[in-house]
Amino acid sequence: MGEYLLAMFPPLVNVPAGLVLFFAVYAGLQGLAEVAPLRVGPRALAGAATLVLLALLLRVQDELKDAATDLRLARQGDPRFASRPLVRGRVTVADLDLLRRLVLGLLVALNLPLGFPVPFLFFALALLATWLSGRWFFWPAMAGNLLLAFATHNPIALLDAAYAAAVFARAFPGRLTSAAGLVLLAVYLPVAAWEIARKVRAPGDETSYETWSARLGWQVAGGLPSVLCALSAACLARVSRECSLDLAYPLLVLLALLWVFAACTRFLLAPSSRTAGLRPAVELYAVVSAGGLVLALVLSRGVTWLGWGAGG
Repeated sequence: MGEYLLAMFPPLVNVPAGLVLFFAVYAGLQGLAEVAPLRVGPRALAGAATLVLLALLLRVQDELKDAATDLRLARQGDPRFASRPLVRGRVTVADLDLLRRLVLGLLVALNLPLGFPVPFLFFALALLATWLSGRWFFWPAMAGNLLLAFATHNPIALLDAAYAAAVFARAFPGRLTSAAGLVLLAVYLPVAAWEIARKVRAPGDETSYETWSARLGWQVAGGLPSVLCALSAACLARVSRECSLDLAYPLLVLLALLWVFAACTRFLLAPSSRTAGLRPAVELYAVVSAGGLVLALVLSRGVTWLGWGAGG
């Protein structure tokens, strides 16, 4: 199981990613509500752990529902699937089903004490969408339709961000502002860009595995990540202004965005196996934009720890 997690859900990558996603929303909403210093407590830690575990549950469910497809693609020689632990027999479907049940139990245990109806109902909604996605929303034909799968599965990340906002709303009643939606969009759009970037290949590298470059054409697919990241950056520029943050933060976001532009432009001008790797540039943007927002707010306003009864 440890080998599986290291290969398919590397903790050093995915745990910080989940924490950053949560605290970008949680701290960003505090910044818009003019909370100073920022407040963090047990409720926030439970919410952050929830997003990490929801991501793990999604990964395990994807592994279970795609097991037959992954085996077929591995037999066809697709290198992205041949080395997977499930394909190699290092873990079994029964192992992953047990892991799924354990994660589900932990999620419910974490969220029962957080409050009802908010944020528990938002947690239940995110969990339901995650569970449905593990069954192709009970429509197997969805597995062969990349556009439909994206439209139904990718917004789960937006539900996760809404859950983080619900945790904030419980800790800070009546403090949500009209600009809260900008924070949610800002952290969600890089997730959408990442999902597209990881499925872009040069024309000569396509296999039976459906990619965005095969579905939309490599020119359109190669440019989409930069468009989505640019929309995220526009949202963050407004958030930064509303929070009165130092100019250094939006400049860092701009530099990260330019790196995405450069990666996409390089692929569009010379599509190849080497230039098709758009994912690292999008991941860098996601880290700088979301993680940078948390850091900028902490440096600007400070942070304090609160007990359970005091909110946070």
